[in-house]
Amino acid sequence: MLKTIKGLYKNGIIKPLSKVNLRGNFEVLITFLSPSKKNLERFCSSAGGWEDLDTEKLKKEIYKSRQISTRRKIKL
Repeated sequence: MLKTIKGLYKNGIIKPLSKVNLRGNFEVLITFLSPSKKNLERFCSSAGGWEDLDTEKLKKEIYKSRQISTRRKIKL
C-alpha cells in the first residue's frame, strides 16, 4: 500500500496531521521537507529567469520532438 500524508515533527516525535486507518505494523518512509537556507536562496534567485521564454514555441518544439522515434526498426 502506498499512502502519503502530512505530519508534524516536534520534540523527537512525528505526529500525523490526518487520520491514519492502519492496523498492525507497517514500515514507513519519512521524507523531511525543510529546505536549507542555501537551497531556498537558489530557488528564489531563479524567479523570473524564464520571463523572456516563448512558451508557445517551447510547447510546439516539445510536441514535435515527441514525434521523432529514436528506436531502431525491428526486423521480423
